[in-house]
Amino acid sequence: MNKFLPLLGVLLLSACTTPYHPPVTVRDSKPFAGMAQLLAESPNKELDVILVHGMCTHDQQWAVDTINTLAKAADKAYIPLPALPDKAAPSSQEIEVVTATAKVGGGTIRFNALIWSGLTAPLKQLLAYDDTGTPTNCATDEVCKPQRASVNGKLKDTLLNDCLSDAIIYQGDSKDFIRRALAAAITNVMEDKAKAGRDNGAAVPLVLVAESLGSKITFDALNTMLRNDEARSKRAAGTVADRLAYLFMGANQLPLLSLADRDTRLALEDKKIRRTDSLSQFLDQLPKRRSIVKPLTVVAFTDPNDLLSYLLLPAHYDSSKVAIANVLVSNDKTYFGLLENPYPAHTTYLENADVSQAIVCGLPAGGHCK
Repeated sequence: MNKFLPLLGVLLLSACTTPYHPPVTVRDSKPFAGMAQLLAESPNKELDVILVHGMCTHDQQWAVDTINTLAKAADKAYIPLPALPDKAAPSSQEIEVVTATAKVGGGTIRFNALIWSGLTAPLKQLLAYDDTGTPTNCATDEVCKPQRASVNGKLKDTLLNDCLSDAIIYQGDSKDFIRRALAAAITNVMEDKAKAGRDNGAAVPLVLVAESLGSKITFDALNTMLRNDEARSKRAAGTVADRLAYLFMGANQLPLLSLADRDTRLALEDKKIRRTDSLSQFLDQLPKRRSIVKPLTVVAFTDPNDLLSYLLLPAHYDSSKVAIANVLVSNDKTYFGLLENPYPAHTTYLENADVSQAIVCGLPAGGHCK
């Protein structure tokens, strides 16, 4: 029996694959430099980065971990931020902002991580009764906890009750409230940067890293701000439009979520109608940009086994204003060519070293990463 163990091990190892490690750039995608080159070419060796998480509960530790991951990819000598102590749950009335400054590669990256999980937490608590627990006798017990297969239970509690619920909440009556909250947070962040003198002439580039539902919320908010008559909000959105050099998207959901903003009757009447989403609407509103990087570069990272992620179709966007790159990655192992765990497939883009390396160093990788 023992002589067959090595063979069994080889078979098991060969059954686990990561087909998109290293990443694969989809045909016709534009090559892109990363944050490190942008930092090196910035006149004052400065870079601003805004992080927006996607579906599922996120907290301050997510912000710290993401900042550390990106800064470490830019400079191996970077000293990570320490873990944060436990704190109370975030407010359900406003966006939480985590700010950090990283000295990397001879320059300075200023991070602002926007955490909106607190806004949807109260409604998601209404599903807590459904979380998988110790099975009970549902025929007699007052609280019914039916028996679930372990994998199904884990996915029900996480991908459905904690994650997909965010998208449903956002597309419902809470949409305007969440959008206004993010607009207020973006306004405050951009005003803080203006007070520090970092928006003069758009000299300091801005990078936006958004995941999943966070991309949709962000561009919905920016579009509202650009159309807003309120001076502070409109000025802040204009500054974002001026300075934005790169948009990195993990688990892009714009094609899916934009369906909720469209009229099915129009789609049936004219099948050639130009497909629009919140990103294309943002591009349509852009004035002549002062950014040192033109056109705006948008990079969409997609794990093909992520059931909730979609490629960006370049034909849907104005090529004079944006350069599109689609990058295929593997966030987890695929077993026997049959299955990749749907939860990490959707939620671990920024934990994937291939993704963070591409964000910082570009594809093909440049020479500015230390």
